[in-house]
Amino acid sequence: MRLLKLVFALCGIMYVSSAEACRYTIREIGFSTLSKVTYVLYRIDENQTDFPKQQEQAFLESNIKTSTIGFDAETNPVVAFAKARKLALPAYVLVDKNGRMLALSETKGRNNLREHVLNSPVQSQLLKNLPVNYASVILIEGLNKEANEKARQTILEACGRITNIMPNMPKQVAVGPDMITIQASQFKQEEVVLWSLGVTTIPEQPLAFVVYGKGRIMGEKVDYNAIGNGTIYKLLSIIGADCECGLDRKWMLGYQIPLDWPKETRQALSDRLGFDVDNPMVLTEMSRILAIENRAPVDPDGVSYEPVVVDLDDEFDDIPEIIHAEQFKVPEENEKGNTNAVIWYSLVFFFIIVGIGAYFVLNRKR
Repeated sequence: MRLLKLVFALCGIMYVSSAEACRYTIREIGFSTLSKVTYVLYRIDENQTDFPKQQEQAFLESNIKTSTIGFDAETNPVVAFAKARKLALPAYVLVDKNGRMLALSETKGRNNLREHVLNSPVQSQLLKNLPVNYASVILIEGLNKEANEKARQTILEACGRITNIMPNMPKQVAVGPDMITIQASQFKQEEVVLWSLGVTTIPEQPLAFVVYGKGRIMGEKVDYNAIGNGTIYKLLSIIGADCECGLDRKWMLGYQIPLDWPKETRQALSDRLGFDVDNPMVLTEMSRILAIENRAPVDPDGVSYEPVVVDLDDEFDDIPEIIHAEQFKVPEENEKGNTNAVIWYSLVFFFIIVGIGAYFVLNRKR
């Protein structure tokens, strides 16, 4: 009888675990608009006129919103910032969620605003790579050339290790992680990206940031010592994990860099994943997952694990609609895998019950 009880218990555990498997990885959640970080691009003029329509439309599909302020709004910190720097009117100031501000030059602000804010070489490469590859590591070179080379080799090794173990991860990705380098000569060209990362001057030693999903940062800045201590590999490993691992929301939905995300990119990503990450039903499920209380921390260094419930009405009021035949379904491969597993466990459970019943019937006849 003890053996039979053990068999029943094991079958129950197998059935429940198969039915409650996580549907998404952290990488997939990183593509969503859950807890989106929004930048605001302010236009400051003598009169609070509307943002030029053509310029405004250029930012509609990005994570940057546009707004206007009159130059006479003296108590406004953005206006005070523009006055302190004696910016020519109309002035353009980019502000992040923490209130940090970046003044855009008059020429670029008036004639080539979108190109300056959203179309640097690094942003273009991220927009091209992130929907396809596992993640990207941005290496910001410092003044120490020897340290730059060591950091470069260490990051490439970490990317190679991740590529080798990707077949064993819960979800398969077509391309492994890559490295994007920002050299000292590119600092002016990459002004917006570097500002968003909190880097305003060329560092003495190289720095790195792990980027995934829709331009999200995994963790925080990785300094030169941390690069050499395996931090890059560790951060990259987290991206491929199941989403129900209980990580803090700041790790699950990291800080975003300014990035365009046009509809054709969303459509291609939806086709690749088999579902639309911004579909309300998918977002609701992801929100539920993020609210689950952590049971087994996966980060040994001790991040916090506070569960958070997302207000869907507040978060998703301006998401453009995308057409996808599978948008109300979970990924086909994952759905089939879960369905097959449940059927298999059910059959095993059924045959065990039949065998036990036959055993008792035969014993009674004897």
